[in-house]
Amino acid sequence: MGYYILEFVVVLFLAAAQVAWAPGGRAQGLAPDLVLVAVVLVGLFRGSEEGAWTGLAGALCLGALTAAPLGGLFVGYMGCGVVTGMVGQQVFSDRLALLMFVTFASLLAVRLVGLIFVPSPTFGAWLASTVLEGLFTALLALPLGWIGRLILHRPVSSLGSGLSSSILTRRG
Repeated sequence: MGYYILEFVVVLFLAAAQVAWAPGGRAQGLAPDLVLVAVVLVGLFRGSEEGAWTGLAGALCLGALTAAPLGGLFVGYMGCGVVTGMVGQQVFSDRLALLMFVTFASLLAVRLVGLIFVPSPTFGAWLASTVLEGLFTALLALPLGWIGRLILHRPVSSLGSGLSSSILTRRG
């Protein structure tokens, strides 16, 4: 239970940092999506269930701090956590260089879901801001991914743990 409370506090801190991002550090007025980076990292390193929980916590925190519609946040962030958890445990969890691509693709998917819930009056401006925010978030995901890799450990699967422990404990 303590892990989930700590995770919620970290996501709340990241949401507050995202909302209060300094104007001088913004790219064309856009701040990186720090909450999405947290959802992607937890999904990659801890699995689908933890990714969905982090997406729920992130949607609640961003919904409380901004005027974004909660429906799009819930569907986008929780879906992102589930998908990165399913794919990441097998493919991406050991490759930090691919983290930038996964983060960019996740931001694009979350913004597309948001576009469904709240259509943009000009698609070109929405696309330009989404690509710019995606690049900014992907660049920031690399150092956060390195820190997350040190903090978040992948859980050992129950199928592999019995086999590997018997091989390691066997005396030839």
